[in-house]
Amino acid sequence: MTADLARKSRVRATIVAALIALVAIPAGIAGPVAAAPGSSSPVDKYVALGDSVAAGQGGGGYLDACLRSPAGYPALLDAQPKTNLLRNAACTGATITDVTANQLAQVNRGTTLVTVTVGANGVDLQRLYASCASGQTPVECAAALNDAATYLNSGQVPAQLGALITDIEGRSPNATIVVTGYPVPFAPGISAVADNVNQLVELLNTQLGLTALTSGPSVLWASVEFGEHRIGGALPPAYLGTNPSDPVTFLHPTPDGYVVYRDAVIAALG
Repeated sequence: MTADLARKSRVRATIVAALIALVAIPAGIAGPVAAAPGSSSPVDKYVALGDSVAAGQGGGGYLDACLRSPAGYPALLDAQPKTNLLRNAACTGATITDVTANQLAQVNRGTTLVTVTVGANGVDLQRLYASCASGQTPVECAAALNDAATYLNSGQVPAQLGALITDIEGRSPNATIVVTGYPVPFAPGISAVADNVNQLVELLNTQLGLTALTSGPSVLWASVEFGEHRIGGALPPAYLGTNPSDPVTFLHPTPDGYVVYRDAVIAALG
């Protein structure tokens, strides 16, 4: 009996000593705690909103009349491990008000990521280039320039985009919203028309970016730059369609261009 009591006392002493040693380990020195089985960062539930660029026009393999493409940046984001594209609601020709009226309903409380690419259709760059590039229609060119400048100087872009962002936040308060810009399409100095188009895109991007950056911490800005892969740049191929007679591809990103868009969104998300 005495030997048994002694053995039990030694066991208890060992346990107490171990507990004391465990409590005495300073915070931060203990080894890493194993993650719970199956735990991982959540998958973003993603909805894409916007115009032809958000749809993927220029990428080919179109799925519907909205010219949504499997080469578009929403589909490329969907291929990322932590992104699940629930719906690409974007459609060619969409304006900011079109997105609000016809696409916003796809966003709900379960949405955790929304991308927005919209605004260029108010400027109508293709009309501007078609009217001005040939030099044959100076009256139409002047009208196109005037209409684009009037639109950008009217304050419609920040007002309408700001309202759209507010609506998205109301429908999905937990979502991160990424607003993307548009690449400046032409290398500088190609022509007066190309320089005019570049200036309008830069002004549009400024308005989109300032609106995004002043809309709160859940709204991010993704600037998109094609660098020397612009039309006329030093590093062919261009990442934009170069044929003015093909309205589907002209001034729209190629599949390589949409990879740049995807990477810009990923960079904005950090």
